Amino acid sequence: MTARDFWMAVHRYSGLAILAFLGFAALSGCLLVYMRPLDAWLNADLFRDAPAASAPDVAPLVDRFAREHPEFTVRSFPLAVARDTRIPVMVYPTKGAHPVDQVFLDRVSGEVEGRRLTHPAFNRHGAAELLHDAHYTLMLGTYGRWFMGVMALAWLISNIVGAYLTFPARGTFWKQWKRTWRFSFKSVFSRQMLDLHRASGLWLLLPLTVLAFTSVCLNFFNELYAPVVERFVPEHEIALPQDEGRGPLDFTAALDQARRVAKGMEESWLPATAIRDREEDRIGVTLTDSGVLRYNDLGPIYLYFDRASGKLAEVIDPYHGNTNLAMYRWLYPLHSGHIAGIPSELAIVVLGLVVFAMCVTGIYLWWKKRPGRVVQRRARKGART
Repeated sequence: MTARDFWMAVHRYSGLAILAFLGFAALSGCLLVYMRPLDAWLNADLFRDAPAASAPDVAPLVDRFAREHPEFTVRSFPLAVARDTRIPVMVYPTKGAHPVDQVFLDRVSGEVEGRRLTHPAFNRHGAAELLHDAHYTLMLGTYGRWFMGVMALAWLISNIVGAYLTFPARGTFWKQWKRTWRFSFKSVFSRQMLDLHRASGLWLLLPLTVLAFTSVCLNFFNELYAPVVERFVPEHEIALPQDEGRGPLDFTAALDQARRVAKGMEESWLPATAIRDREEDRIGVTLTDSGVLRYNDLGPIYLYFDRASGKLAEVIDPYHGNTNLAMYRWLYPLHSGHIAGIPSELAIVVLGLVVFAMCVTGIYLWWKKRPGRVVQRRARKGART
């Protein structure tokens, strides 16, 4: 077996081993780019409402809900909610309460209009989370995450090996290699499948490799990626802005505090969501450039205020010093396509469809060439005997 034969076998059998899982991950990943809109569409009866002529600020409505419903502890909620949309509030249920982790408040009155459990389930309430868990772990927890990580690693290796195999074995290099970048509808079907498999892999080699690499990092985040980042990118503490505490805080007061801190920043940052940190007894406010929680660029800035004193307790900011955090933050937006908004989201959808097409063309090429390989193996065995 020559070196080329060896790498061809690596590419062939690694591709066959991961084929079904990679194809499923590619198609499910296309849907997960729009996970939140998909969830809102499936559960329109919970999210949508008749448009109101005007609506009050969100935070005071959630504060009133928290006072009137002690059976729930507010966990997080968005601050910018359209007038035809209910306020989705993530909650912690108290002991003995109904199994609910999200409630929906009327945009005007703040009354509870719906509730659900968002855990993965074979129903429309849990369908989006089910799709996410199936894509990430095959619904098998840690072992499923490791398995999909191995599949991603095999995909990464197969990508690189596949690019190497497009190099011509003989003849003029550039003249021969240039042919592998082309696709023609005039060719016979089997040739079209080969050209589609090779050309798509070459033209999209860089983004496909990035997608495979981020898959490996996300699946082995705690085991591999985070330790490497901790070792080579040390964390730096960010000096807290001078801010007078005005406690005790509810969500409305914390939002006012966050706006004052944001005014002191060089860039224009707007409050996007509010968070309750039960363990540290703090209230957090996320800041983004649009006032909507998105994971473009390096994601939001977090401001945490001590609930009792009202003092600013922690700033989590990858743009102004948290370089360690920045190394963590780029992974998910880059992999999910949210890093640059609509263009990058569409790019991820296209890449997902291309990966699925490469799985289909790959199995076709294996099946088409298998009889020839069988004949060659039998001839080699006969020659040895």
